[in-house]
Amino acid sequence: MARINLNSVQNANCLKKCNKEARKNQTENDLCKGVKAVHDDLPIRCVGMWAEQKIYLLYQYFGIFTKGMKDKWLGKLNYIEICSGPGRCINRDSGTEIDGTALCILKHDAYKYLNKALFFDFNKTVVDVLNQRIGTSKVVNAQAFVADYNKTDELCAIIIREISKDSLNIVFIDPTDCSVPFELLRKIKETLPNVDFIINVATGTDFNRNIPMAFENPERAKKYCQFLGNDNFFTDPNNIKLCQKRDFNNLRIQFRDTYMQSLRSIGYQYFDMEVIKHYYDILFAACHKTAIKFWNSATAIKYDGQRTIDF
Repeated sequence: MARINLNSVQNANCLKKCNKEARKNQTENDLCKGVKAVHDDLPIRCVGMWAEQKIYLLYQYFGIFTKGMKDKWLGKLNYIEICSGPGRCINRDSGTEIDGTALCILKHDAYKYLNKALFFDFNKTVVDVLNQRIGTSKVVNAQAFVADYNKTDELCAIIIREISKDSLNIVFIDPTDCSVPFELLRKIKETLPNVDFIINVATGTDFNRNIPMAFENPERAKKYCQFLGNDNFFTDPNNIKLCQKRDFNNLRIQFRDTYMQSLRSIGYQYFDMEVIKHYYDILFAACHKTAIKFWNSATAIKYDGQRTIDF
């Protein structure tokens, strides 16, 4: 067993336990306006206490996957992260500052097997900060780019410029809500035929708050139809009844199943889901059995708060 080093440090300037209204005033695009990182005096992203579980899961899988495939895909392994954030974040409950997913990947001992790591965020400030942190890490084969995930052709044009089609790729998609259009996944799959997805699906936050109203308002439903890749979820009589009965647990299951059905339509056959408390689901989608075996190995040892990993 080994420990994940998130370079944790207590940030005395964090207000801690901000409610939703306070966070609205204190943050902009989830970047805290009043607190800089102790680590490097650069902006940090405000996150909840569950963020470490997501980081742990990604870190665990990245190590197993990369070490398992390095001899079969020499020089052709890549990591892509969409909605990357600035690389450093702060737990708003405890005031603890930690490395985010991007920096954890860059500092992983298996990173040396990668050809490239690409990071995307729509916010220029976030991208500039992450590129500064990438520069400090002295990694030469990683870069962050400004890109809007709604502009799928533009984002994929950057990917294909940087990465060859005959490569093996992990794509981690980490939005705060269900707003990444399915068309992006379809386009990435066309751009990079050999790609596995790890997707943060906000079923416990965005879904809970908005899906009931989306059944009543077609304009609200548009976002979720784009996310799912079709409007089947909202036209299914069974789902309409579940919403009317306020059976949101089963409605969430149907939502996830609809999403996976869209993924099947573009070639994905193997799936697994890790629930991060009651906030969101981390969905894994792969085309080949080997990837799901790696994922099962990665998820076999659960997060225990001690940040331990096993390769």
